[in-house]
Amino acid sequence: MKKFIIPAILVSLGTGAAFAGTANEKKTKSLIPAYRIVTVGENQTVCVDAQQSCDDVETPNICKWSSDTSVNLHRFDTPTMCGDLLYKIP
Repeated sequence: MKKFIIPAILVSLGTGAAFAGTANEKKTKSLIPAYRIVTVGENQTVCVDAQQSCDDVETPNICKWSSDTSVNLHRFDTPTMCGDLLYKIP
């Protein structure tokens, strides 16, 4: 009985670890189209496509617009509102 239980436990742990590793790998490779906030009038902004892709996995490196590195890039919510910050692709 012992000869069967220990290998069965090891196989189930190995299988679980393999699936967990695959799920984590997929999470880090999520490319999101990036948008920049542009002011068009007093208290009026629009989201403009920055023609870049960024990642939604939080890291210390915020995704910046390639034409002006002082501009942070965001996720698209609505034409007049950009959402969460996006991050550089690792």
